[in-house]
Amino acid sequence: MRFLAAAVAASLIATSTAAAQHALGSQGPYAPGIPTPASVLGYELGERFTPHHMLMRYLDRVAAQSPRVRLDTVAHSFEGREVMMVIVTSEANQQRIDQIRADAARLADPRGRGQGELDAIARRLPAITWMGFTVHGPEASGAEAAIALVYQLAAGQDAETRLVLDSTVVLIDPLQNPDGHERHVQDVMRMRTALGVPVHPQARIHAGTWPGPRTSHYHFDLNRDWYAQSHPETRGRVQSMLEWWPHVATDLHEMSWNSSYFFPPPMAPLNQLVRPDIIRWWDIYAQANIAAFDANGWSYFRREGYDEFYPGYGSSWPLYGGAIGMTYEQASSRGGAIRRTDGTVLTLQQAARHHYAAAWATVATTARHARARVRDYLAYRQSAVGDAMRAPVRAIAFARDASGRADSLAQKLRQNGIEVHRLAAAGSVNGATQYGSTSSGRAELPAGTYVVDLAQPQGLLARVLLEPEAPLDSAFIAEELERRRTGLSERFYDMTAWSFPYTFRVRAWTLRGLPAGLEAVGAPSVQAMAPARARYGYAFAPGSAAGVRMLAGLLADSVRVWYAPRPFRASGADFPRGAFVVRVAANDSSVHSRVATQAAASGTRVTALESASVEQGADLGSNSVTPLSPPRVALLADAPIAGQSFGYAWFAMDQRLRYPSTALDVAAISGAALDDFDVLIVPSVSASALTRALGDAGRDRIGSWVRGGGVLITIDAATDWLASERTGLSRFRVLDVADSAGAATLSAEVPGAIVRAVVDTLSPLMAGIEEREIPVQYFSDRLYAAPRNARPGEVVARIAPLERLHLSGYLWPEVPRRLAGTPFIWTERVGRGRVIGFAGDPVFRDLWPGLLPVFANAVLMGGSY
Repeated sequence: MRFLAAAVAASLIATSTAAAQHALGSQGPYAPGIPTPASVLGYELGERFTPHHMLMRYLDRVAAQSPRVRLDTVAHSFEGREVMMVIVTSEANQQRIDQIRADAARLADPRGRGQGELDAIARRLPAITWMGFTVHGPEASGAEAAIALVYQLAAGQDAETRLVLDSTVVLIDPLQNPDGHERHVQDVMRMRTALGVPVHPQARIHAGTWPGPRTSHYHFDLNRDWYAQSHPETRGRVQSMLEWWPHVATDLHEMSWNSSYFFPPPMAPLNQLVRPDIIRWWDIYAQANIAAFDANGWSYFRREGYDEFYPGYGSSWPLYGGAIGMTYEQASSRGGAIRRTDGTVLTLQQAARHHYAAAWATVATTARHARARVRDYLAYRQSAVGDAMRAPVRAIAFARDASGRADSLAQKLRQNGIEVHRLAAAGSVNGATQYGSTSSGRAELPAGTYVVDLAQPQGLLARVLLEPEAPLDSAFIAEELERRRTGLSERFYDMTAWSFPYTFRVRAWTLRGLPAGLEAVGAPSVQAMAPARARYGYAFAPGSAAGVRMLAGLLADSVRVWYAPRPFRASGADFPRGAFVVRVAANDSSVHSRVATQAAASGTRVTALESASVEQGADLGSNSVTPLSPPRVALLADAPIAGQSFGYAWFAMDQRLRYPSTALDVAAISGAALDDFDVLIVPSVSASALTRALGDAGRDRIGSWVRGGGVLITIDAATDWLASERTGLSRFRVLDVADSAGAATLSAEVPGAIVRAVVDTLSPLMAGIEEREIPVQYFSDRLYAAPRNARPGEVVARIAPLERLHLSGYLWPEVPRRLAGTPFIWTERVGRGRVIGFAGDPVFRDLWPGLLPVFANAVLMGGSY
């Protein structure tokens, strides 16, 4: 970590008291010598967007001059940019900053400490406030407001600033998404005219280039990554929070340019695990924001537009640890100045001024209520332990599996600051309810089963991430049904189901009590995975994240690999259907070192085989054991492809499989580019938009390429295009849903529920999946129908029958009947090629490790069977 403290740069130009200021507010006087934003940036805040390197320059210079400021580099983005944490407090607090952080950690885990000791800590501990800005790249007024906040706290000499510095530690995350923000800055710079910013709302400067700057390098929404922690920016941010344990956490965003300003309380639905004391504090901060905005005659709203149900937002993740999590939303100035429907022009400086005012109201309110806020935080952490001891569900258990998904889940929970234990020996427990069941009884838990005791300070976060179902308020549902009946839009803001045991595809139970014989789970140990030198070959099992990376690594390294569709036993090891075999004689002499290298890199357990003869099953020289061809993979990109869906697939290829892929623009499809590829992945896209973008030439080119041996994989909405009769590539179709009288039915967009799918375990696409039923996500209103003459192996997965369909999340009343039995994964031969259609997205937000093997099998094996 990089820390910069007091004066080290004699060459800096001192700033006079008279000139010291910032453009977003005036709370002087200011200390001389602390550089103003304009003195370093060369322009006043709000006159233009500040790029990352200029932000870094300003932070470095302020930290070099101000004893109130320290800098901590918490991460580097995928593009190599620093993600900063600015730690600002009084000079006296900076001198005892290590003690402050240690005290914060003691209050965060009050177990085993006397109440007197805890009360003494609560009396001396400054309230810690985290302020996050610009998690979405074009929501850029936040970064400008952050710079003003840094200067105010570093240089301000007024009484209120001194109160904030003495009573709080302010953690400023000035640019949560540096890669996306930089795309926005560069887009605007390239399109800015000599006369400034065109204010017409349709001006090109307000649009950005595909897929827009909102997202990360991999086009992920980082405001949905908090518990998944797929990105280094999020991992570093969360780790920093687990070191500081903030008492207030505010995430500052932007919204439509025609809006005004939002701050909590949020709208319904509210997650039922949000505690009443959080709601009370929302009102306290709301009153402070109301006063600040009313003093300037600015508009704002509450209880509309933004909910607090899904736990993955920047305001939500810290909330379940006891912080007052709050989302603030400012109307966007887009390219820097935009004309609104009321005729006014909203500028970047105005937007930044509003954000600065709300940020200052927040830190000042925290300072005025510091003692109460810290005491309430302590009470929250204590009650998280005590309440769970008396709750109907005390713990959640999930069994280990051969593919290591449970191990990965345990480590994911630990990354979220959640304690995990495991059973030292097998045992039986009463009062257990298996996930997917409603009956409670006795369960036999094998040795090594992971157990999460909800009676821990992070217990509410553990519960919200692990519980089978997040209940929705019945009054909210009744109102939504009425709104839907009358043609109003639904208010679900994001998905309604995310339970980790389902997304990781592990066997799990809720437990009324805590089993005996638990041992704490620590960080995973790194084990050398190099196998013994083999005479005949090497074998490894399918279905795990490590296994698919091993396969991808071997194929990318031009190692010849075979696929064994039947289970077998060899060299004392059992292998399930779909295991992979590397034959020594079919490769060159480097095969031994290359297998060892890939095994170590992926963490895969590899068995050395002395013979093609097996102890059980088909011998490995059988014609049923088929070779795999290393596929050359293309990803369809550019408009009208959905940028985030493209990003999910790109991330899966790059970061999970570590297998090369090439992004091809839609315009390249009608030419010869496809001839250089074996697999084409089409991320989610409107069927009509793709049809227009491809034209007849592009459509026909894809058709001839598939018939000539190509593998076409469609994801989510793109599968509508595949299912079109006009495309001519598939026999399955979009399901026409109408009521019994033939009238159009109500829209039935499923808001991210989890349902059961029945799978064909004999399909190579299901290699490594032995369960007959698996959880999948439905997040659309698209339904499909298999043809009556569907052949064996074509419906790879279909939604379960009505009585077994629902697992978690909300479904409109008539949806289960429509959804039951419809295909979720479809494949068929087309000439010498193959099409594979996913009704959903198996790599959605990197949240579904349980479906990663299916995606990998489709990409790496789709052309080999």
